[in-house]
Amino acid sequence: MKNKGMLLTEETLKMIIAVIGLALLAYFLVNILSSESKQKKEREAAETIDKISEMISNLDSLGGNITALQPQGWTLFSFTEEEKKPNSCSGENCICICNKVFGDIFDRQIKKCSKEGSCLIISNLLEFEDIKIEKYHEEIVEINIRKIGGKIQITRI
Repeated sequence: MKNKGMLLTEETLKMIIAVIGLALLAYFLVNILSSESKQKKEREAAETIDKISEMISNLDSLGGNITALQPQGWTLFSFTEEEKKPNSCSGENCICICNKVFGDIFDRQIKKCSKEGSCLIISNLLEFEDIKIEKYHEEIVEINIRKIGGKIQITRI
């Protein structure tokens, strides 16, 4: 018969292995759910960029508005003139929808928009302040797009 000390050690080892297994399972589950959420937000950003592109293509002298921008919590950025731009802009003026980074040092925002955002090249774009896409329960964000002197202006309403 085994002594009590040896049984205690075996049971402790089994418990540690079980806890590690559960932690790994939880980690993989969180990663899967996070990945699906990120892909959904990227699709929503691409759909919003498509709406903006269509609006610009059909732009008349009055301009137009787009409401209910997606995805909630992300930000609409302008990249113009000589500043650095995301890869998908190919060095041209563009707008991008992506998640805003805090403490933008070492061009982290540009890298974020290149990897996880959606961008649209607009060569005659006027620079605008970042437009935060608020959560619906806080405020529905609406933008106005119009031409001013041959340039495209985007403003938050």
